[in-house]
Amino acid sequence: MPIRRTYWAIGLVFFMLLVFSHRRGSYANDDDSSGDRSFPPGGSQRQQQRPPPGGGGGDIHKKPPPGPPASEKPYTRDPAVLDNNNNNNPSATSFKPLTVPNTSNHYDSLIIIPTSWTQFQNRVWVRETLFGIKNNLEPCARYNGNIIYKFYIYGRSTWLKSGIYTAQYMQAQVRSLHGEFMEFDDWHFTNRTVENRHAVWGDALNWAVNTFVPQEKIKVDKVILFDSTSIVNVEKLENLAKQSTSGTSGLLMTWGETPTTPFAALISFPAATQILKSRVIIEENRAFMDLITAATLYYNSQITVTVKVVQGEAPLWQGDIDQVPSASAVIGMVHQLEDWIPLAQRIAVQPISPCAVDSTRNKKIAVLTSSYIYADMCMAEAALPSADNKRIYAEKHGHYFIARSAEFAQEEYRHRQRVWGKIGAIQKTLPHYEWLLWMDMDAIVANLDQDVREIIRKAEELNENKQNEVSIIVSRPLVDKMLNAGVMLIKNTDWSRRFLNEVQRRKTWYNMRPSYEQGAIWDVMRDDNWTSGVYLFDRDVHTMNTFPSFYKQGDFIVHFAPAGCPSVPVIQALGNIQSGDSIVGVGVEDKKVPPKAKAAVAA
Repeated sequence: MPIRRTYWAIGLVFFMLLVFSHRRGSYANDDDSSGDRSFPPGGSQRQQQRPPPGGGGGDIHKKPPPGPPASEKPYTRDPAVLDNNNNNNPSATSFKPLTVPNTSNHYDSLIIIPTSWTQFQNRVWVRETLFGIKNNLEPCARYNGNIIYKFYIYGRSTWLKSGIYTAQYMQAQVRSLHGEFMEFDDWHFTNRTVENRHAVWGDALNWAVNTFVPQEKIKVDKVILFDSTSIVNVEKLENLAKQSTSGTSGLLMTWGETPTTPFAALISFPAATQILKSRVIIEENRAFMDLITAATLYYNSQITVTVKVVQGEAPLWQGDIDQVPSASAVIGMVHQLEDWIPLAQRIAVQPISPCAVDSTRNKKIAVLTSSYIYADMCMAEAALPSADNKRIYAEKHGHYFIARSAEFAQEEYRHRQRVWGKIGAIQKTLPHYEWLLWMDMDAIVANLDQDVREIIRKAEELNENKQNEVSIIVSRPLVDKMLNAGVMLIKNTDWSRRFLNEVQRRKTWYNMRPSYEQGAIWDVMRDDNWTSGVYLFDRDVHTMNTFPSFYKQGDFIVHFAPAGCPSVPVIQALGNIQSGDSIVGVGVEDKKVPPKAKAAVAA
């Protein structure tokens, strides 16, 4: 019996050795990159892949989806390879800013990008990838490039249906949207709610052709439409359009996974006009389709060709970058940043600048304000009209307008009052301009004809110490103990940058009510080491910073800074300014007006 057990044990050991040896051979074959990889009998690597979404239940008899052309190598994210001019791994071409401005008001393309209001990050990616806009520190003063772009922002039908949209979550989203609206002047908002992303394309085209173009008094050769989840190589689209025109003025080109799911469309302006004029006929019996798809079917069915229809393929992003041909002009439905950048590199997207470089920017003034909406939503209604007031003033005098929120938001993590973000915003923006005019959100320009450079010259003339350059100009109201930092002028000098750094070091004021950063500025400017570069309009209530109780007709800036929320008087004052009415008395409660204020107004 023991001998039999011994034989069984020896046999089992030999069997295990045999199996182990066979498996080692299989692994060796798998690791051998020079040989063929092993697959189940009758199968192939492509046949083992899952079918694309919407392709049915995975019929093994269907022809496998085509892979990339044989000449293409798999994509790699290795920086050494990407930087090696490898044609199989095209990276985004370095951004080449436009140096010669277009002053004709005639543009090659008007690019309209329908996008849900919640797709903040997608709009960030589109701005940077397609237009080379990484932030709003150097905005376009005007569209003087060869293209114009606008986001057509719409609502969502799920606002009240989905449990994730709690009141607190929605409030944060709305605050972010308000901030974006103030920081960028590249959008049109419609309160329409839609479920199908394509359903809004027809309305977006209609707004572009029949509202925006005549309103701006411009001419465009074509309209390009795509949503903010599509990566688009505009240069490739335009080259394909040139090849397809063939003398006809009416051209409708689409790119999509299927003919009825376009990711992008290019429409010559004459064709766009014709489509909109015939919209009722085109959409008849095609109510379930978007206008672009309906138009392609309609014009394809016409005997007489008035609009040439060209339908191209564009891959739906599924997750495998090696399956995306580098010759593609469009990739649809990309929702993650980690995919966006390599895919843009894959199809060699090169940013197109919507405006020419301003070589004199560092000699100009920028009007700077906050775009940060506090959690109490106090200024939510007044924030955008207040920003528009400042933008209108800046454009009228050839200045730039900039609004910032990020520097305020980050103060939560620095354990300081949010208002300290004002100093960070000034420090970040200052290197790009000669002077900054800082205005709080609750300060508005009452006299749009006032040239701020006159105030700068006045301060320089009144400065008694001529040996020192005036770098910061502020004012102290009639009855205040210190300056009011709601309106300031800051010059781009080494002195002012060091001054602002010193303000940031005054930790005592980080959370000290009620002055915070204002108290820190006051402390520093009274320090003997820092007095030389500051000019103070002392006890001055009219030159650059006027409270409502002191205001008289012709004053430059009115600052509505009461103890409560200033939203209502700001909106009222802006309405009066727009209608040409006086704002004297707006935001003033008579019982709170001090005797000195009454005397100042009377004077």
